[in-house]
Amino acid sequence: MGGVFARVIYALLLGGVLAAATWISFSRFVAGKSTRVPDLTNLSAEEATARAAEMGLVAVVDPGKDDFDERIPARKIRAHVPAAQTAVKAGQTIRLFLSLGPKTLRMPDLTGQSPRAAAAALVRQGLPEPVLATVRLPGGVGVVAQSVSPGGLLAPGAAAGLLVNRGLPDATWIMPDLIGRDVEKVRAAFESRGFRVGSVKSQAYEGAAGGTILRQFPLAGYPVSRRDALSFVVASAEGLP
Repeated sequence: MGGVFARVIYALLLGGVLAAATWISFSRFVAGKSTRVPDLTNLSAEEATARAAEMGLVAVVDPGKDDFDERIPARKIRAHVPAAQTAVKAGQTIRLFLSLGPKTLRMPDLTGQSPRAAAAALVRQGLPEPVLATVRLPGGVGVVAQSVSPGGLLAPGAAAGLLVNRGLPDATWIMPDLIGRDVEKVRAAFESRGFRVGSVKSQAYEGAAGGTILRQFPLAGYPVSRRDALSFVVASAEGLP
């Protein structure tokens, strides 16, 4: 019986001690001097930690809350908890959240691509269509330079500049008058110089030998390049259709 009584007394004493400790801690917290959390945004972690310490507070970076921010530079404080001007007691821990800076995108390698293909590649990356400039240089056509190197960073909404080679302009000649000439001799002369002869149609024409050119395209005096197809209407054999 005496042992039970002793345990009851011990329990009561222990409860009293815990209650007293809780009351003392609560009283000190309530009666302790409070302060307001300073605005730590835009500061580095080291600056924010020092500023918090001056106020009797503890600042700790929470790496799990790093995030992109369009306004706050990378490695600066973008936010913290408790927020600025919150009333806290001395020794309060402030959680700091760092900025990763503005969200950026990687520039693809567009070398050799046509303007349309290059623009489509940028749009797939979430970027606007590029600003194009063209030149005429020897060599292959397509993108030859870009304002941001492949793998470089671009901010969302930033338009890249591309320099597109259109190749050297086609050389042109003046089409001679071929009316009345033999079409096969004309064909051989032009094809040996890299020109392409397209359609050759026959038409009855009295008094003209078969194969004599009656009409031509391009017309005499017009410019012609090796990309153009030449076409002729010639007299049919023996002047018959």
